[in-house]
Parts: sequence; C-alpha cells; structure tokens
Amino acid sequence: MMARYKTFPTHTNNRDRGAAAVLAMMFLVIFSSLAAAMAIVSQGNLTTADSSLKINRSLAAAETGMRFMIYRLNQVTQGDATAGTAGIKIREGEIDAALADTLWIDTRTQLLNLLANDFQYQQGNTPYVDSGDLIVPEIPVGPGQPQFSATFKPHPLANEDYDDAIYQRPPYSNMDPPVTNADPLGPDWIRVTVIAGDGPVGSRIFRSVTIDFQIEKKIRFALLSKSRIMIGRNVMIEGPIGSAFLETNLANGHPIQMEGDFRGLDPALDTELDLFRNTLVSNDADGDNRINLANASETALIVDPAQYDYNQDGYIDGYDFFMANFDSNADLKISVVELDPTSTDVNRQQLMKLIDTFGNPNRQGYNDGFIDEYDRYAKIRGEVYITADKQGWEDGAADPDGPGGADGAYQDYFQGAIVPGFGETALTFDADTDAVHEFSPSDFNVASFRAMASNDFASQAGTPTGTVTEQVPFGAAHPYEYYDRDVYENITFDNVLIPKGTNALFRNCTFVGVTYVDTDTDNIDSNFNYAGMQEADGTLKHPGRTAFVQGVEIADTKTVANNIRFDDCTFNGSIVTQSPNEYPHVRNKLTFTGTTRFILESPLSSAEIKLFRRSTLLAPHFSVEMGTFIAPEDSQETVELSGTIVTGLLDMRGQVKIVGTLLTTFNPVSNTGPVLGDTSPQFNTTLGYFSSADGDLESELPANGLGVIQIRYDPSLPLPDGILGNIDITPSLATYREGGL
Repeated sequence: MMARYKTFPTHTNNRDRGAAAVLAMMFLVIFSSLAAAMAIVSQGNLTTADSSLKINRSLAAAETGMRFMIYRLNQVTQGDATAGTAGIKIREGEIDAALADTLWIDTRTQLLNLLANDFQYQQGNTPYVDSGDLIVPEIPVGPGQPQFSATFKPHPLANEDYDDAIYQRPPYSNMDPPVTNADPLGPDWIRVTVIAGDGPVGSRIFRSVTIDFQIEKKIRFALLSKSRIMIGRNVMIEGPIGSAFLETNLANGHPIQMEGDFRGLDPALDTELDLFRNTLVSNDADGDNRINLANASETALIVDPAQYDYNQDGYIDGYDFFMANFDSNADLKISVVELDPTSTDVNRQQLMKLIDTFGNPNRQGYNDGFIDEYDRYAKIRGEVYITADKQGWEDGAADPDGPGGADGAYQDYFQGAIVPGFGETALTFDADTDAVHEFSPSDFNVASFRAMASNDFASQAGTPTGTVTEQVPFGAAHPYEYYDRDVYENITFDNVLIPKGTNALFRNCTFVGVTYVDTDTDNIDSNFNYAGMQEADGTLKHPGRTAFVQGVEIADTKTVANNIRFDDCTFNGSIVTQSPNEYPHVRNKLTFTGTTRFILESPLSSAEIKLFRRSTLLAPHFSVEMGTFIAPEDSQETVELSGTIVTGLLDMRGQVKIVGTLLTTFNPVSNTGPVLGDTSPQFNTTLGYFSSADGDLESELPANGLGVIQIRYDPSLPLPDGILGNIDITPSLATYREGGL
C-alpha cells in the first residue's frame, strides 16, 4: 500500500552554521561587560561611601577637637579647681598689643601644662611651642577612632593676605577698622585650627576647622547685681541680667521682682493678664513668660491657642493682649491716638515713648509714633540668671501663706516677656558663679583715677553760695537722714578731688576730666551709718552713738564720708569714688537729679575720651540714686549714662537711659554689716517705681506717670581699668571655616 504521506530529505544552508555560537558569545561579552561595569560601579559606590564616611568622621572629629580646645581654654582663663588652674586675672580694662602678647604667653604656658596631662598615654607625644605657636599633636577621639591635632597661632599671621575676599565679609568687615593688610587682626586675636584624619596611615582623609578667637575682658551683662533686683513698669532691658541674691526665705526676698509693662492701663486688660499669668504658672516650661505655640506641653488645655497670638510671632505673651486691647483698627499697630485718645494719660504717653524709642536710633520704626513689630518689644531681650533655686523661692518669698502651706508661684512676682537669643536659655535657676560673676570692693583699684584728679577742690570751688537742709534720699516718701549741705552753683571743676566730708549740693556745675569723690575706707563699725544721724529739725536720731574710724572715736561720721547731690550738672569725663570696705549707704551716696548730661568732647584729648568712655560712673560700694521720686513726667528730670557703671547699690527712677553695663557690688546678708536683722531684701537694686508694700521702703508710686527707663548692653565698650577680673579667649563663631588638609 502506497504510503499516504511522503517524506522529503532536508537540506542544510552552510551559511547558517555557527550563528548560535556567535550570538551566545555576544551575549556573554555583553553580560560580562555589564557585570564588570556593575562591579566597578559597586566598588566605586563602596569607595565613595567609604570616603564620605571618612570625611564625615574627620569633620566630626575636628569639631570635637575644637570644642575640646574651647573647654581647655575656659579652664585656663576662668580657673578650674579640679584641673588645678587659677584663672588669668588682670585689672586693665582694655587689652592693647603689648598686653595681648603677655596674656597669650601666659595662656599658652598654662594651656601647655594642662594639655600635657592629656598626652601621657601617647608615649611622649606631647604638645610643644614652635616659633610662638602652640602645637597640639594628634589625639584619638577614642579607640579605633579618628585623631585630631590643633595649632594656636597669634595674629597677625605671617604670609596671610588680609585683603583676601574672606576678610571682606562680616565679622571682619564690621570691625573698627575693617580688616585689611593695612589693618590686620592684632595679637589680641588667636587663630585655632583643628585638623582630623580618618583611615590608615598613608591614605587618610583629612578635614579641618578654623576659628579666630579674641582675647578680651568683658562683663557680659546689661545688669549684674549681688542684691535682689526690682524691675518696675516702663522699664525695658536689652542684654543678660543676673542676680546673686540668695535669701529667698525672707519676706520680699525675690531675687528678681519684675512687673509687666501693660498692667494698670485698662481694667479689662488687667483681668486678661491675670488669667494669662495663671496659664503661665501651669504651662510655661522654659521660664520666658510666654506660651510657645510649637510646644504641645505649653499649649496644653488651651482651646485654639493661635487665636491669642495677635501679632502672629508664634508666641502668646502680654504684648498680644495689649495689642488686641488697643489696636482698634486691627492693623497690627498702636498709634498715639489709639493708646491715649484724650492726650491726658501721662503714663500711656510714657509707655509709647518707652517702646517706640527703644534700641538703635537708626533702626526702622524708631520714634515713628507707632508701637508695632519694628519695635521688637520685650521686657528683657536676653538671658536671665538667678543663683537662687526655684523651689526655695516658691517655698519662701513667693508663697503668700508662708512656709508649710502650698507652694507659691514665682510668676506672681516675675512678669513680662523674656526673649533670649538663638540657642540661649531664657531663665536659669541655680546659676553658678561662672555664669553670675561676683565682685567685691577689693576687686577695684581706682588709684590711677585718683592720680588724675590732682587739682585742689577749695581753690576751684570758692565760697559756697548758701546752705540747704535736705532729706536723704532726696525727695523720698520715707527719708532716713537729713543733711545740711553747702551749695555750689555754676562752677566748672577740672580734674578735681572732692574731699571726704564735703557732703555738698552742686547745682548747674560742669565737671571736666576725673571727678574723684573721696571717703574713708575704714567704715566697718556697725554705727558708721548712725553716728551723727539727724532729724529734720537737726536733733540727733541716735544720741550717744559713735563709731571708730582708723582707731579714733567719731561722733559724726559725715565728716569722714561723702553724701553728695548733683543737680542739673554736666560731666565731661567720669565720676570715680574711693572703694570703701563696707557699704554704709547713708553716709556714702551720690544722687543725680534734674538733667544730668555726660559728654565726652573737647577740651579732653582723644586718649582721655577713649579712657572715660569705658565708664562714666565708677563708684564701688557707694549708694547711687538716679532720677526723681516725684517728677517722672518732667522732661528736665532726665539722666543719660554710658559705659560700665559700678555702684554698691543703684536706684533709678523717672527718665533714665543707659548704654552699657550696670554692676552693683554690695551683697546684703542678714545680720551682717549695715543689714540689721532679717532685712537683706530691703537693700535692693531698683529700676522704676514700687510701693513700700513691695519692699522699696524709700518710695511710693507717683501719681504722674512711671517714667521711662531703658538699658542696653553694649559689648563694644571696654571695661574701665581697676576692676580685677578674668580674661576670656572667646571664639568668634562667625569666623568658622571648614577645609581639607
């Protein structure tokens, strides 16, 4: 049977032979290339990642090294008992080139000794000095970790181009004069460079960090007091403040008693401020007297907290309630008419002036007739340091029921917004002495100023124009002494020494150069304040009380002290006093009333102007009264001061403006010196007006306004000579630079 299907032989095309092998080889080449590329990329990624890790580790190690060097510098300059360093103290206020060289050598020597202990395990790899530079060899951050080294080089640097672009930007361009090759950084500047490397020897990756440090001596406070501080209404402060007062267990023993500026303007506003204060007691976590809308714990239980942030700055404070109350057209501004529509409320007018004219006169919005965001209102713009502890305050002076009951709230006596700078802490309790520096009378040496006051008082003063009996303090509601004063009017004094026992009234006088007020330093007798104290009619308050001074019994200590009032006087220079051992505030007192002008101009030389600018008033352990008890609205009752102002205690009332630092030296301790019994809170530094019920036993609230008191810290002003204090070697963080090896 014939096959149904027929098969045919197949034919092979020779041209197709080997095609599969070629394709296979091509794919093999492609895949091999891809694999090699992927391996290269992977290896590159690993190398890049390793390099990036080493760069980051090196940079972190360099920054760690810089922080370590800053820590060691602070130990040397400020002193640290645990490290065996005593600190570096000087009496000079301004550091010139010669002094800077000496201070750097001293610092370098002590730093060398201190750092040597950190290298004992390095088998002789210790720091050393090379051509005046301090070289710190490598220090490992930890076992198997990157190592850092450091160099300290004083300026001006050899071969440094101070005309380079790096010096054309702040902070160098803002210096006086700006940094150039013609005016390079001087020897009071030290360049610290820290280099760190990670990786095996021969293939390390390095990063460096460089910062310029300045050798300086500063009291970095707008106000620093060893007594309790009273800050009233219509007072604004720019700069840190600190109180070292500790006896918070006593009545009115508030280390800082502060009143908000917006109370007493409107009853409805007062009610809102009271409710807000209660919220602060429970919710304010950082002590800035504000509610931070970004902090859930601070806004807890507040329904729609954003509604209360009237100026939309992210915080709720008393200013928001003030704005909401008076901003009638809701334009986020308060005009003079909105605040005082009848033009009759003196205190509202003074509040407008306080806020609208605070700060740099060149700023936008200065004195434009509006209170708005340009004025950047804050009761205190800076940090607050209190050496007392919060619990002790709330168990004691802040507790209305006294010890044993429920705790009080310090916010009842501490009101007003505190706005610290970036990274700063608004309020610090239990502040240590490194934060709140303390000065005693022995820390002041005014001999150089006394030497300048070489002219005879009697020959310049002539015959008094009359005599007057005055209460002390002048104009106080509760005076504690009366003085019979000689009156000198319309006289120009030049570099004059006012002898002890003068106790005069100077009216419309001009003082050029140094005005040196003398007193006896041996005033520790407990009766020094009371011997010779009199009533208004001249009868003795404490008959029979005498005091021993320099071993001699004296019936009237007015003769060996100085209680002086300056009224409408001009000072073209500085007022300086002897530094007594004790603080008898009745006997040693300076009072400034009327319009007090401090100017620095011809006939003073440029060197004298530079010297006196450091301090217009240097009166350690003297009581100083500035302003008026009775006329805070009088445009003629004004006082303006600048520089570092040193007093025993200070009372400022009325219209006072200060650019500089206020430093008070008296530390009131109960039953010690002039403090009789448990009355230390009565010895206070007072800014503004308080009633006697608040603990200010000299005054009551005036009926015609609360004045205007503005204090601004000026870090550019050098300290006066004579104050014994530590130097700082401070990093200028704006000079921070990163680099490689």
